[in-house]
Amino acid sequence: MINEPIQRSELLKTLLLWGGRLGNARLRELLGMKVTRVSQIMSEFHSEHPNWMEWNSVARSYRATPAAYRTKIDTSSSLDRYLSLVGISHTQNESSSQQTIWNAFPDISTPVPRVFAQISEAIELSRCIQINYRSMSNPRPHRREISPHSIVRAGRRWHVRAFCSTRQEFRDFALGRIDSPKLLATPAARSADDDHPWNTQLQVRLIAHPRLSQAQQEMIRFEYFSGTAARVERCRAAMVSYFIQDLRAATDTSKQLPPEFQLAVENMEDLRQWIFTV
Repeated sequence: MINEPIQRSELLKTLLLWGGRLGNARLRELLGMKVTRVSQIMSEFHSEHPNWMEWNSVARSYRATPAAYRTKIDTSSSLDRYLSLVGISHTQNESSSQQTIWNAFPDISTPVPRVFAQISEAIELSRCIQINYRSMSNPRPHRREISPHSIVRAGRRWHVRAFCSTRQEFRDFALGRIDSPKLLATPAARSADDDHPWNTQLQVRLIAHPRLSQAQQEMIRFEYFSGTAARVERCRAAMVSYFIQDLRAATDTSKQLPPEFQLAVENMEDLRQWIFTV
């Protein structure tokens, strides 16, 4: 996979931009190479792109510079490669050999590499990070200090789950609404262990929408439930609103009607305290 110099350069570029840094130990782990070979590859890459990296003697790794993030890349496919390298699935791509299976829609929610990398590093180091953020309630850029513990793709968007120092609670921050991330020396104010909604597992009971005809309900059960009357899925309480929205499942069957809503959540009373407007 990485025998050709161009392939090696592209691989290291992907790891640098999305991971935020390149270190010998991490590359050995990912590539299965020995110390001297990895050092040689990193040296060659640094010679090719001298302005992209600066040495961090504390972390004993190269850090990505602002110049690295000025390079133009296809962010969606680049992120897909990065997540494949580190063992996480991002999207289901088409078959490269037969091209009979396709991911039909473009991904318009891919985060900016520098934002993704800085937040990933804050999580890895258990540090606070300063960001500029925009929200529906406050759409102008404003400063937040957060302690992130997880990056999540929930439905159509990427989020970071973090403790917000301003609100003094755990919240979800859309990565697409973040800019100017700055890693701080301050230790994280809270960890994932403190995040009760994140650690609470819920059961979501899905049924065919009761306003469908009997034949339509049977068809929905065939499509989603293997013919059974319902399907029960587990979901983190912090993510349950995104899960239900992504399924387009009705939470109020008297107002949310077919054909727009073909599924329904049967046990809403168990979930209601965790539901928020997405």
